[in-house]
Amino acid sequence: MTNFLKLPDQLNQIFQSLNALLPELLLSTSFLSLILIDLILYHDYKNKQKFIKNSTQSNSIMFIFCLISMVIFLYVLVQQFYNNVDAFLFDRMLILDSKAILSKCLIALSSVFILAHIYVTKKKFIAEFYPILISMVIGLCLMTMSINLLMIYLSIEIVSVSSYILTTINKTKKSTESGLKYMLFGASASAVMLYGMSLLYGMTGTLDITSPDFSRGLSQIDSVASTVAIVLTISGFLFKISASPFHVWTPDVYESAPTPVVAFFSVAPKIAGFLVMIRLYAAVPNNLQTITAVLAMASITFGNFSALWQNNAKRLLAYSTIAHSGFMLIGLVTMSQLGLTSVVFYLIITLFTNLAAFLLVDYAEPAFVGVFSNKSEHQTEASNASNIEHLKGLGRLNPFYGIMVLIVMISLAGIPPTAGFFAKLNIFSALWETYQNTNQPILLGLFVFGLLNTAIALFFYLKIPFYLFFKEPLENQMFELNSKQYFLAIILVLPILILFFKADWLMDLISYL
Repeated sequence: MTNFLKLPDQLNQIFQSLNALLPELLLSTSFLSLILIDLILYHDYKNKQKFIKNSTQSNSIMFIFCLISMVIFLYVLVQQFYNNVDAFLFDRMLILDSKAILSKCLIALSSVFILAHIYVTKKKFIAEFYPILISMVIGLCLMTMSINLLMIYLSIEIVSVSSYILTTINKTKKSTESGLKYMLFGASASAVMLYGMSLLYGMTGTLDITSPDFSRGLSQIDSVASTVAIVLTISGFLFKISASPFHVWTPDVYESAPTPVVAFFSVAPKIAGFLVMIRLYAAVPNNLQTITAVLAMASITFGNFSALWQNNAKRLLAYSTIAHSGFMLIGLVTMSQLGLTSVVFYLIITLFTNLAAFLLVDYAEPAFVGVFSNKSEHQTEASNASNIEHLKGLGRLNPFYGIMVLIVMISLAGIPPTAGFFAKLNIFSALWETYQNTNQPILLGLFVFGLLNTAIALFFYLKIPFYLFFKEPLENQMFELNSKQYFLAIILVLPILILFFKADWLMDLISYL
């Protein structure tokens, strides 16, 4: 039953909620400040050279301001994590708990790494890029806290609109085409999700998924009808985590969008999306094991088998993220404490491996473009420098770079001595434990299916190291990295090794949430 508060009580509750949202308010202030900075800074459109010079200075200022804002945001979140008391905000529209704060910390950390990626690779973006990036981070943070269906929908739309713009930020023909596909698929997924939410509201009479009325209302409805409504609702979540059957946009967007943007897409939306799914799965009384198992198997199959035929490194990694979403869905199949802990562990490991993978692929692009920079007949090829063929022999030219790529790839494949091994081991351990307790045949099938797909994935994950070390480099090719590039790559690769030997540290931290 809804409790109606008097106006003074409502205002008092709003002020208390705003105090809890201090990190997001700081980020919102940064968003508005960046827009004002771009408007205030002088641009002389009549003098082209002066315009270019002022634009470059403006972008540098906005980059520094954005980076400082993200670092402060991350610092405030860490402080909030240690001093937090779980609380509902804005009349149960949001919840601020340790799970939400940890997810926000991971999203903030990934955004800091993305800005560092832009800095060390000297990528150039228009000034609008930085406020849009911040708006996407705000939307993701709201997703992690949302427990009201309407709030979940609004936060997903904030993220989606920002994602569409970031995809087409380079304004190339290919990015525009993929951005249009992305928007069309996103609009379809949002429509299906909103229809499912409206059905859930009609069945339960509440939008609050943590309310007893929500689970009670669903338990009183025919299980088939309520399951259909739930499946329609999670369609929007599947779109954000790149899971089948809403994965179709992923390879085109990953290939055409700027590499730092793609790296962020591969990590941050999954962190927020899986937390929303965990909250919804915990709230509904329906048995979703079979449906989720089928979605997991479909994602793993489409991801792995499609990746086998890829010759473009970014498309290969795109299909890899689809397969990894399938593996993480296995944790939702179990809905056990170990399963959910394993999903969070997997997300954290994926953060470092994906960011490192896209960073190292981005490092290789100038090496190929430089070879053909003065040869007009190769300009078309140079524009597609992410092709795996162009990585030939780079491990020979720069062995340290090759070793870092090898570590990242075997972590994605789930081979020791990398943290990716424990990420998959924990997921399969949780699945086996659940199978022993329930004896459901679908769980045994999923277990065997997942192990076979892990073996199949070796073929395409080891393709890149094979080209790096066992192929001859291109003629007259040079490949060197500066100290900043080495430093960022090491920062991302080190946790992959450390968390193999000290995986219990991270598991213990997650278990306390």
